[in-house]
Amino acid sequence: MEKLITEKIDGMKDEIIRFLQQLIQIPSEVPPGKYKEISKLIASKMNEFNINTKVKRKNVIGEIGNEDRPSLIFNAHMDTAITSDGWTKDPYGGEIVENKIYGRGAADDKACVAAEIFATKALLDLGINLNGKLIITAVINEEIGGLLGAEYLVKDNIITGDACLLGDVWCDYPIAYLGGTMQISFNIQGIRRNAQAYPDLPSPNRNNYSGINAIGKMMKIMNFLMDLQEEFKQMETKYPLTPDSPSKVSSVNFTMINGGNSVNTIPDNCILQCLISVIPEMDLESIKSRILNFVESLEKEDPNLNIKTQIPGFILPRITDTKSTFANVVKKAFRTVFGEERDFKTFIPTSDAQIFQENGIETILIGPIRGENNHHAQDEFVYIDDVMNVTKIFALTALNYLK
Repeated sequence: MEKLITEKIDGMKDEIIRFLQQLIQIPSEVPPGKYKEISKLIASKMNEFNINTKVKRKNVIGEIGNEDRPSLIFNAHMDTAITSDGWTKDPYGGEIVENKIYGRGAADDKACVAAEIFATKALLDLGINLNGKLIITAVINEEIGGLLGAEYLVKDNIITGDACLLGDVWCDYPIAYLGGTMQISFNIQGIRRNAQAYPDLPSPNRNNYSGINAIGKMMKIMNFLMDLQEEFKQMETKYPLTPDSPSKVSSVNFTMINGGNSVNTIPDNCILQCLISVIPEMDLESIKSRILNFVESLEKEDPNLNIKTQIPGFILPRITDTKSTFANVVKKAFRTVFGEERDFKTFIPTSDAQIFQENGIETILIGPIRGENNHHAQDEFVYIDDVMNVTKIFALTALNYLK
């Protein structure tokens, strides 16, 4: 049966690629998060394949099978990162060059949307009766934390499952060890003044008209975070990484900074946004506490510090049981596709996986992404062979988990 499934998927190669091209040709960046057209296309394709389909807030949900348990969820996201300047290919063209398909979302994550749907089609076309239920989800807003996407579907019990195979990561290996992340922003308000007439200097070189430099005060925050990064370098993860993963340590990234009005004016505002990504072993809660305690200490020692700290995103690391029935099924699928054992690896960036895990759904990740694919950057592409392999892994996992 496994051989029949892989042969069936090979025979659908042209259909899979054409559908992936169609997905790429519909912009679905977030922001702005306009999903009506792509959601309609995905739902239409599922209906075409006789998958029971419904749409909830532009999330597309398909189901096959006759029983509620056991239940397996396929998950992928239709939204993409924004498209910036500098492309040499049409970001919405879906152009094929040799064995590559180019376009925004080609690798992250429209390839997996196509893969999960055609994996289901292969099972249906072969008349395979599943013992349980298979739920196929194409969700929105993964790039902004799953709000109104996977989070909405899972927390509102619109979908439930025993296990989830989530497509959105590096290729060639199953992922069971996940890092965590914290988005944190600092907003400092100062006082705008003529920078030459009323500089921001300590007493006795100031008066009631002196400015308060918001950028200068932000430097202490940045120096603290840079020291934290140096500390992070001392702790490497013990979990195995994929060949394209460059770092074994946690990281602090200053992702956006904005402040100031002109070269001769004291800046009355500075906003710093940071992304802190941690390895699976790291205690993210303690890092959060250390940062907030440091900010509190600055406020106590500096009466002129007017700062607001916000943490809009906070996702804890997760470690999946690699000895479970589901884990063994996924490993078997990799063994069938690649002809050898492929051990579980680590993925530091966060995805919708943690949403499923937080709600008690065992989750393992697969994907078509390589370091060279330029996901989130210019000229994103995906290898056609990787799309085909992911499609097979989806189908084989469903076959053996719901046999």
